[in-house]
Amino acid sequence: MRFKRVYVEITNTCNLQCSFCIQNQRTPQAMSMEQFTHVIQQIAGCTRYVYLHVLGEPLSHPLLDAFLSVCEQYGLYVNLTTNGTLLKEKAEILTRHSIRQLNVSLHSFPQHRQTHYLQDVFQVCEKLAAQNVYINYRLWSLGKQGMDPSNLQVLKQVLLHYDKTLQEEAKRLQRIPLAEHISLHFEEVFSWPSLAQPFVNDKGRCLGMKDMCAVLSNGDVVPCCLDSKGECVLGNLFESDMEEILSSPRAKAIVDGFQRFHIEEELCRHCSYRLRFYRLS
Repeated sequence: MRFKRVYVEITNTCNLQCSFCIQNQRTPQAMSMEQFTHVIQQIAGCTRYVYLHVLGEPLSHPLLDAFLSVCEQYGLYVNLTTNGTLLKEKAEILTRHSIRQLNVSLHSFPQHRQTHYLQDVFQVCEKLAAQNVYINYRLWSLGKQGMDPSNLQVLKQVLLHYDKTLQEEAKRLQRIPLAEHISLHFEEVFSWPSLAQPFVNDKGRCLGMKDMCAVLSNGDVVPCCLDSKGECVLGNLFESDMEEILSSPRAKAIVDGFQRFHIEEELCRHCSYRLRFYRLS
């Protein structure tokens, strides 16, 4: 196995337009059954964990049920990241399959304020947790001044529902265990890497091409799950084999550069998120 996880973007479209999201700037696209099966066949030899997300809302894909069956067929553990608005609608599909982890971005709530949103999320997630699915509620909305009032209200409702209080230790750990297989995770707001972002530096390293890579909905392979625009394409999985792409000079240069704490790709030089993994002293 080469990667701890591979991200597969089954669709780059979403049913929301959240302010914290970079928004899809590529041609709207969703993988077909044939395309997804091919992708899974290609990545099955280099990972055991597939994350059905880069951009887009994976629960909105009409072939989700069939896609999950393909992952089971190839023995892959599935992680899903969702805004949670379609959980109630897709609950039957999710409970029918072996999902490893479900990440629910609760910080999307202030963007849509769907009636009974939290109640529906709790109901479905607790049912999945009873099936040993790991549930990770996300509030990735921490700023320099703390959490904004809307997300703070969400936090209070979550804590009330699970009869928990927010301890200082939990704030530092950025994680609160809520129930069996259910936890709440905090994270700071981040800037999506883009060539349009300011230059950061050309020193450091990242988890891209070491622990992970990603396949976009059009088949493009990129080294990072945050390359939402496809600005660092190593090859296309519908045109070349995965091993051929991963052994290309460009892919090898990225890995070699990170080992020397040198940033080879221009996109990575404009990424501040990687500073979470390594900071220059």
